[in-house]
Amino acid sequence: MPLGPFGGIRIGNVRLTTDPKPYEPLNWPKRQSVHVAIGGKVTIQDFGTFMRDNTLKLASGDTRVLDEETMTSLHAKYRLRGAIFTMTDWLGNEFKVFIKMFRAWPRIKGAGPAGAVSLWDYEMDLHVLQIVKLLGVDYVDPS
Repeated sequence: MPLGPFGGIRIGNVRLTTDPKPYEPLNWPKRQSVHVAIGGKVTIQDFGTFMRDNTLKLASGDTRVLDEETMTSLHAKYRLRGAIFTMTDWLGNEFKVFIKMFRAWPRIKGAGPAGAVSLWDYEMDLHVLQIVKLLGVDYVDPS
């Protein structure tokens, strides 16, 4: 069962075997609070978004597994202390990230027509330290 990158996410020099599911690069929290007052009044404090509040969540989902070489490369990156990596995707995003969490577990291990086959499910959290490009455009921090 040959796998190939469909969208092309790269973390450092490692290209993911398939696109993750989920992958939500634009969903980071807004720092805000809403205060309800007497008489139906509301005070909203909106402090905006901060790129360092963004955590990218990647996972294998139902069928988006990694091959063993990709899994071991990502796991090696995860174990490096304090390492920061460039992450790019098919949307034109470029982030500087810290691998906050990486878990992997085997789905298939055995022999195939070309030799040993090993496919892995995974979950990964990447903490964004810098947004270089967002949707292909140089990112300007609004703060």
